[in-house]
Amino acid sequence: VSRGAPRALTPGGNSEFNETGSGRLQLAEIVASPDHPLTARVYVNRTWHWLFGTGIVATPSDFGQLGQQPSHPHLLDWLTHRFIQEGWSTKQLIRMIVRSQTWQQSGQVSEEGLTVDPENRLLHHYPLRRLEAESIRDAILAVSGRLDTALYGPTTNPPRANEDGQKRLFSGPLDGNGRRSIYTRITIMEPPRFLSLFNQPKPKIPTGRRDSTNTPSQSLALLNDPFVISQASFWAGQLIPRENDSIDKRIEMMFQRAYARAPEEKERGRWHQAVEELAMLHGVEQGDLLGSRQVWQEIAHAFFNTKEFIYLR
Repeated sequence: VSRGAPRALTPGGNSEFNETGSGRLQLAEIVASPDHPLTARVYVNRTWHWLFGTGIVATPSDFGQLGQQPSHPHLLDWLTHRFIQEGWSTKQLIRMIVRSQTWQQSGQVSEEGLTVDPENRLLHHYPLRRLEAESIRDAILAVSGRLDTALYGPTTNPPRANEDGQKRLFSGPLDGNGRRSIYTRITIMEPPRFLSLFNQPKPKIPTGRRDSTNTPSQSLALLNDPFVISQASFWAGQLIPRENDSIDKRIEMMFQRAYARAPEEKERGRWHQAVEELAMLHGVEQGDLLGSRQVWQEIAHAFFNTKEFIYLR
């Protein structure tokens, strides 16, 4: 049998490779061909999956007989055609999707929608879903004010309890120098503990769809992990120097920072009460309350532990 690609996956049926060379270039040209029946569709579907939590084809790694049928087959074809026309641009694809009415609708669920579409495959509301592991860590850095937005550069080692030079397991700074999680060095021997708790895939095999678990260890990590506590302290340090401040103004600013919205009156009252109770617990006088790093660190820590902080709705 001569060298070549599977005919079923070859546009035009020309699947044979040249006799000279490795054949890798021809294989790449076949895979990335605009006429390829799968490549662009798989990519578009995975982008949709990353944005909505579920792809148009709910099995992103299986478009075959054992995979699920697309919920909107014509939409998938149309998006794929536009994606190819626009030069296979991920940025243009994401921009088009997030500017759509489907993306911008609320997460409010109607009884009629639940009756007709109980699994929300037709997207009658925006699906509630938890942030990915990397996004949770990056959100904590961004809200605390520690995030380094610089692009490119070397990776950083995650913090480790024990180093092992023989396995090239070295410990990095607790906050990763503020760099985004994409710059965290991943090793097969020992993945970053905080990220792995929130279902970051194991680096051994490609993962089209991540597991989504809800375990006590995740809540304990948000309560006790040194990284989370240090960022709560950092955020408190950013709040204290503010002049002409008040408890309510500071709470509203924290709401905008953490949730991108203003607090409702009942919420403002509950958080104000929490500040007062923490001040009493730690023996902080009323005049010193706005300058107490301990009180505002615990308030910042509480924000990181709310459901709204780690869930999209």
